[in-house]
Amino acid sequence: MNLSGRTVLITGGGTGIGRSLARQLAEKNNTILICGRRLGALEETAAGSSAIHSYRCDLTSSDDIQQMLATFERDGHHVDVLISNAAIVGFDSLAGGLNLDAAKMTIDANLFGPIELTQRMLDTLRAQADPTIVIVGSPAGLGPLANTPMYSTSKAGLHAYTLCLRYHLEEDIRVVEVFPPTVDTPMLSEKNWKKMSAEECARRIVRELERGQEQIWIGESRMFRFLRLVLPPGRLFRVVNDWSPPEVGQR
Repeated sequence: MNLSGRTVLITGGGTGIGRSLARQLAEKNNTILICGRRLGALEETAAGSSAIHSYRCDLTSSDDIQQMLATFERDGHHVDVLISNAAIVGFDSLAGGLNLDAAKMTIDANLFGPIELTQRMLDTLRAQADPTIVIVGSPAGLGPLANTPMYSTSKAGLHAYTLCLRYHLEEDIRVVEVFPPTVDTPMLSEKNWKKMSAEECARRIVRELERGQEQIWIGESRMFRFLRLVLPPGRLFRVVNDWSPPEVGQR
């Protein structure tokens, strides 16, 4: 996959993996559009780079999405690569401790928001050469955050949507799914887990995109790729839910 001279939209570009992807792809002679809820964080990502352009957009708002896409058209940006990266996470319990408002927000941000954005961009993407959609998920929705029920639920749904999207768009648009490991991002800042740096994770994503991979498994996520091949679904769910990343200082 050619990753030079493209116009790339990255959701969640204000921090973490999104910020690192924006900066690394900007260095490859691409025009980078980043969006997120906090304009200040987006502007920090874009600082010092004329190739990165910031747009405030809350993916839980249909009005925000439509306004952002209209602004792209006004500004003359024709996106040919969409990287759907934005996500939120909470550590609630289903055993009576679930905040339903927060749960709905998680589903809207992590699942329906990416779906709406993708569907509204299909015609724009189809009009470009080599259009590509990259969806950053977690290992089948069961990764090391599986004890966060609404995050896990939303990512499982996003994985299913990605599979369906690839099936329906196979003649038109390349669809790539990324399964990152535990990454050092603000949403996991309170966890004392061993984490891959966002910069390293982004570097590996870019490398595998250039190699033309349809699924990109990074770090410990490759373990889940193997386990789902050898364990029945019920056993896999139990193993993954009982697992958590090692604490800093552990071997």
